[in-house]
Amino acid sequence: MAQIHNLEIECKARSCEEKLYVVLIRDVHMLPKYVPQLIHSIQVLPGDREVHVGTVLVSEYVQEKITAVDHKNMSVTSSILEGDLKNDYTSIGYTLTITPLQRDGNYNFLVRWSVYYEKANEDVPDPTYFMKLLEDLTKELDTNLLKEE
Repeated sequence: MAQIHNLEIECKARSCEEKLYVVLIRDVHMLPKYVPQLIHSIQVLPGDREVHVGTVLVSEYVQEKITAVDHKNMSVTSSILEGDLKNDYTSIGYTLTITPLQRDGNYNFLVRWSVYYEKANEDVPDPTYFMKLLEDLTKELDTNLLKEE
């Protein structure tokens, strides 16, 4: 029987949590502007640009489908449909959750990425490189959003 695994990463951020969430939900097509080191192009299908349940995001690395959106709790869940990740994992996806912090020094909110996955076989390593990509994306996006404030 296949086993579902879970990894989490949390990043504290300094920019405005609403602005970061808006970039990831309404302005996702702008990610190449904010994280050019990581994302060179992204397509939002259908072409209305806003992410909602059923939206498919296509980048140079993956094709993913949004399976849940909770604007009140600033949360998005996605399943990876195609891409290199699918070579090692029969299923893989993530949930992004943004949570405001109560005065934690210079940090305003917490970004949590929960990645769930099923390995294609026992020899497949955990997707730590994917976790690192999500961490780097969060940090670069936060830094570039701060420059606009």
